[in-house]
Amino acid sequence: MHGAERGRSVVSNHASETQQPGTACWCVYSYLYLYTKVSTTAVYATCGNTYARYLPSCSSKLLQGTVCGQVYTDLASNFSCYGTMPTRGTPTRDGKGEAPDERTCRLCWGEEDEGPLVQPCACRGSQKWIHKHCLEKWRRTSPKEDAAYRCGQCKDEYRDALSLELLRARLQAERADVEGTVFTLNTLASELYVQGKYDEAEPLHREALEVSRETVGDRHPDTLASVSNLGALLYAKGDLAAAEPLFREVLEARRETVGDRHPDTLVSINNLGQLLQAKGDLAAAEPLLREVLEARRATLGNRHPDTLVSINNLGQLLKAKGDLAAAEPLFREALEVQRETVGDRHPDTLVYINNLGALLYAKGNLAAAEPLIREALEVQRETVGDRHPDTLVYINNLGGLLLAKGDLAAAESLYREALEGRRETLGNRHPDTLTSINNYGALLQAKGDFAAAEPLLREVIEGLRATLGSGQPDTLACIAKLRRLIIIRRWPGSTYTYIASCSRRSLYLVSVTLASCSAACFAIICTYIS
Repeated sequence: MHGAERGRSVVSNHASETQQPGTACWCVYSYLYLYTKVSTTAVYATCGNTYARYLPSCSSKLLQGTVCGQVYTDLASNFSCYGTMPTRGTPTRDGKGEAPDERTCRLCWGEEDEGPLVQPCACRGSQKWIHKHCLEKWRRTSPKEDAAYRCGQCKDEYRDALSLELLRARLQAERADVEGTVFTLNTLASELYVQGKYDEAEPLHREALEVSRETVGDRHPDTLASVSNLGALLYAKGDLAAAEPLFREVLEARRETVGDRHPDTLVSINNLGQLLQAKGDLAAAEPLLREVLEARRATLGNRHPDTLVSINNLGQLLKAKGDLAAAEPLFREALEVQRETVGDRHPDTLVYINNLGALLYAKGNLAAAEPLIREALEVQRETVGDRHPDTLVYINNLGGLLLAKGDLAAAESLYREALEGRRETLGNRHPDTLTSINNYGALLQAKGDFAAAEPLLREVIEGLRATLGSGQPDTLACIAKLRRLIIIRRWPGSTYTYIASCSRRSLYLVSVTLASCSAACFAIICTYIS
């Protein structure tokens, strides 16, 4: 049995004032693969959604798992958000043909007078509504192994407290069954990871790896899946030094056992390339990403979904290098093929629409970027609802674009909505929630409301310290940001100039005239460095 290998996607957040978590957040995506046990026999299928949304602030990143699904990767050098997104819903080839939106429970056919109807997953049409109590009963009593944590129709994951409760209970019951235990360990660890509970996920991933090494050996596919899972978790925590030898171990073993062009090997090549990119070693990362793309074009063709992922990933790397002219045709190729093959409203298409919009944003073409970001958000709201994690990503992205245009009022409304939704659905310590808290605080600071911005920034720092540690680069960046805010509040009447963020592509200098504690003039100067 294969372990449930889950790759980690990484999406960075563009920071118009300081480096991530950043003022504006952009998410770009690619594919994530994972093994998922369907029954006790050796049968595997794509497993739903995984969100991992925290990464170091250096550059764009994207990881992959092993079987099939979808992931978000980053687009710009100063971004940070992550996630995975599988193909969801049941659209026709042109993305249309959904059932009408009838508010009746898909299980009991009852209406709202029999209890609150919720939209917990990515099902569409009449299938998207279900009574909360009906859903909980089904998840607790269904004989389907994955009912605890994902929808049986669209395969979207619930990512909630009940998922953890049911998986923990299953793990406790399976402790005597080594094979079943490894699978449940990986599944529970992945759920904890998705919900931002990295410290709880790590010992489970380590236990799964230890059991696999002892029972089937270091080179068994299950062991390699567990090694990859642990590496991805450490990568998401920002511990690139610990993640790198794990990724190298998996890649070396897969090259030797299944060859250079096996799909699993290509996934591992991609993961190592993304890690090197995150470390800032673009020169070492580029040949790896090009190797993956070349192999996928040759073995799968130019229009295969996995090939499109690699096209996107290479585009991200070129974007991180500042070669926007070379990156743009890659993003356009991925989007064009995606529109032709699955339609304009397919979730995968929305990913590539967003990516191209972010590239145009980076080029300074806000007029061309805005309709793309709005298109992605509009369709996302219609298909999966306002509170779905993917929708909240797009809400946040549009808020960042409007902030860049100077429309603070419109940006504030969107940032508030994203923050509210994330607090409610993900909790206060999830990396996405911390990003939204930071973004909203930065907007208040831009408005001159320093008194309201300071407690939000302190909350972000407290959350990062608790989840990632005090010495992590993004924690340190937020601490530096808080110091600047305190200076602004305590010493009005002087001018303070600092480097807001620095990447291989650009240097942001911010001059702040400390006129008063209630208002400040921010002048942002962007100088591109080749």
